[in-house]
Amino acid sequence: MKQTLLLALSFLLLAGCSSHQEEAAKASLVPPTAPTTTRPVAGLPAESVYQLLDTFETQDKKPLLLSELAGKPTVLAIVFTNCGYACPRLTDDMKAIEASLAASAGRINYALVSFDVARDTAEQLKKYATDKDLGKNWVLLHGSDEAVRTLSVLLNVQYEKTEDGNFDLPPIAGPPKTRGSGVLTSPQ
Repeated sequence: MKQTLLLALSFLLLAGCSSHQEEAAKASLVPPTAPTTTRPVAGLPAESVYQLLDTFETQDKKPLLLSELAGKPTVLAIVFTNCGYACPRLTDDMKAIEASLAASAGRINYALVSFDVARDTAEQLKKYATDKDLGKNWVLLHGSDEAVRTLSVLLNVQYEKTEDGNFDLPPIAGPPKTRGSGVLTSPQ
C-alpha cells in the first residue's frame, strides 16, 4: 500500500514539471548509439536504475552507485538547484511524503539527482540540502551528463538545457514507460 501511494504521488510530482513541446523532448534524448552503462543483476528488470554502472557523487563528496540504494524503497526526483519553482516544489512534495511515512523513517531512501552537471557541485547540493532542511536519509547526487541522461531515460524524465543555462521539462505524454518511475524498489 505504501509503495503504491509513493508511486502515485511520484507520478503526480513528475506531471507538474512540464513546459515545452514534444519535439524538444525528442531532441534531448540519449541517442540509441550511446554506450551501455548497465550490468545485469539477477531478479531486476533490465531497465532498473540499480543496473547502472555510472558512479554519482553525493553532497558529501562520496562516490555512489545507485545499486547502493537497493534494499529499501527509494523516492527519487531529478531536479536542479537553480530552479525557481518546479524543483523546490518537488522537494517539498517529497518532504511531505517523508512526513506522511514518518512511521517508516529510516526504511526509505530519498534521493535528488541533479541534471545541472555544470552548476550543481557537491558543495551546491550540500547547501541545497541544508537550505531545504533535508535529513540524513536524503542523498543528493550529481554525475556526468551521460550518467544523468541515462537515468532520466530509464525514468522517462525528459529535459533540455535552455539558452540561459536553466532547464525545461517537456510535457509528459502518457504513462511512464518503466515500472516504478519515481519510486525505485528492489526485491527483498
